[in-house]
Amino acid sequence: MLIGKKFPENVRVLRMLVEELLEPVFEKHELERMDDLMKILEDAASKNRTTKLWVDCLIKPVFTIMQYIRAEREADWPLHLATVKEMMPLFYTAAHFNYARYGLYYLRAIEEMPEEVREHFMKGQHTMHHRSGLFNGIWSDMAIETTFMRYGHGQNGIIGITLRPETLKTWAYSMQACNKVVENLDSMRDHEQQKCPSQTHHKEEMKARMKSDGEDRKHLREKLELCIDPLNNDQHPEGLLNIVTGKVVDHPSVNVDKAVELGTKQMETFEAGWPASFHAPIQKCVTMMAAFRKHIKVGDMKLFDTEMIYARAMALQSSHRKFDTNNLMSHELSPKPTSMFDDSGHMKEAKTKSTLKNALKVEVSSRHADVTASFLDGCAVMWVVSWPTGGGTVQDFLNNFHRHIQVHLQTSDVYLIFDRFVYTI
Repeated sequence: MLIGKKFPENVRVLRMLVEELLEPVFEKHELERMDDLMKILEDAASKNRTTKLWVDCLIKPVFTIMQYIRAEREADWPLHLATVKEMMPLFYTAAHFNYARYGLYYLRAIEEMPEEVREHFMKGQHTMHHRSGLFNGIWSDMAIETTFMRYGHGQNGIIGITLRPETLKTWAYSMQACNKVVENLDSMRDHEQQKCPSQTHHKEEMKARMKSDGEDRKHLREKLELCIDPLNNDQHPEGLLNIVTGKVVDHPSVNVDKAVELGTKQMETFEAGWPASFHAPIQKCVTMMAAFRKHIKVGDMKLFDTEMIYARAMALQSSHRKFDTNNLMSHELSPKPTSMFDDSGHMKEAKTKSTLKNALKVEVSSRHADVTASFLDGCAVMWVVSWPTGGGTVQDFLNNFHRHIQVHLQTSDVYLIFDRFVYTI
């Protein structure tokens, strides 16, 4: 969740998961206040490590997420400030050190902001709105993503002009004025000022979404019924329990159930060394259940987790590290390479690369064109090599590629260069 990928989908599934986990609690107790629920959860967490892990590292963080979203949707500055304070230790716990480092600086900065700025924020002017209505405030960076970034990657956007600073500057500075002109033209056309209707209902309240949520909750409930209840202390041993497999981890190095306390302590230590320690490395302070040692020693023998070995062997077998070359080359090619042509058969244009080539090219005299070496872009060559027709294979395309290179070898040395993508596992 803290990585930030697919934010709406993650929030939705985490919210529904917590709701299903807490359903037995609400059935057992008559709760009307949030404080009463928190007392019950804290009491259960104090009795068992597994329950503490689920309460501190899932249920409470999801409450914090929902509270943070509410603060922005309703433009509630005091709630925003209180929620940021709650979430800061979680960044240290989850080892998201950029958020941990600069998030804490942001928190201390807004606590000491000038009073005249605070007055504006108290009026809700720290959020943006695309339209008037209820519960529709968004973050300032989200406003940028949904306006400049959205239109920039669309039709008549910045694709193809990113290497032209003056053109890009003109597009960015004129966007607001152009939108105002379009708005005024629409008003003139309709002979009245067009106003976007206020939003009074959230999409979560629509029948289709409620039906979809009901089906997803049913699937979650069916899955949880097959697992051990993480909030039922009577079903838990002394160590940390995997509610799906039933595996118990009781190694002293595993401290994930104390994650929030460790994150809070690390945050306090980090801040105490400011400003000298601001750019100092921050070490991981939490060891999770999957990170404990892979074997135990019994006498003179080492006993390994065979299930882990089998799972890794399956992953290696299905990875791209090993494959049969002959089998790969025998596969039939598609009528058109989808990475180079669209569905209509037209070749995709690499506008940005063309702009870069035009910026780098120079004119030379053809009188003394003694070429000693040729540097070819391997990816670009793939665009000019003839694509085999009549149901060719990968090997046929490879042969055409070789013949293209051999033509250049007749006049000079050839250096074939491909893009390199560096990644770590």
